Amino acid sequence: MELNSIKLAILDIDGVVIKGRTPIPEAIKGIKLLKEKGINVVYLTNNSTRTRKRLAELLGDIGIDISISDIFTSSYLTALYLDREADKNVRIFIVGEEGIVFELEELGFRNLFWSNYEPPIDYVIVGMDRNFNFQKLTYAQQAIFSGARFIATNIDPTFPTENGIIPGGGSIVKAVETASRKQPVVIGKPEIVGLKLILTQFDIEDPKEVILIGDRIETDLIAGKRLGCKTGIVLSGITSKEELEDLEASLKPDFCGENLLDLLGGEDYEDRI
Repeated sequence: MELNSIKLAILDIDGVVIKGRTPIPEAIKGIKLLKEKGINVVYLTNNSTRTRKRLAELLGDIGIDISISDIFTSSYLTALYLDREADKNVRIFIVGEEGIVFELEELGFRNLFWSNYEPPIDYVIVGMDRNFNFQKLTYAQQAIFSGARFIATNIDPTFPTENGIIPGGGSIVKAVETASRKQPVVIGKPEIVGLKLILTQFDIEDPKEVILIGDRIETDLIAGKRLGCKTGIVLSGITSKEELEDLEASLKPDFCGENLLDLLGGEDYEDRI
């Protein structure tokens, strides 16, 4: 795999580096190889539930040299987006978990509501919420009906865990979208709002200097194609080999592998670039 033109590698986390809390050993080796080539490595996840601090601790515990600034969650990117779009006094109703609340508070947003509903609401932010219920759906619907802007951290329909695949944040977003008859601004993949924020932080103007590596066709691969960067798909997460083979030529990734190390060329990586 030719990497000489690549300055930044953006790696999806779930399904590429870990499954739940279980590391994928070949990914750890692949990350080390990327860094040995002088490539900046950052981690991007559509998972909105975890904070960047908790993810940094998790990845550090499995042997990755990492800092919080290397991690971009859909929650953090949503907070960055809102920081550029709105003042700190806006009132936000959250359908989500700790990750969203924490990142918004870190950037100075204080009028946050998730267990209660106090109109007027300016923004409704929806992500993964394992305590989602009909009442939250109704609150989100009513706020959007009253003029609140609808933002989705991500639209992943499913989520991989060590115990199998469970419903993802996109399942909840779709419920709110159906109830409110409004489409959200989507921050995470496959939209490129969040990706553009990452490139800006690294002063990268040419997407061809970036490779996005993930495990999902409908989010990671499509996002990379839309951004115009190099794309890689690993088979250690959601996507199967058969699904890749069935893609039309224009949608196929630039690189693929059983895992990150295999995608990079395997154990003999240094001899193949």
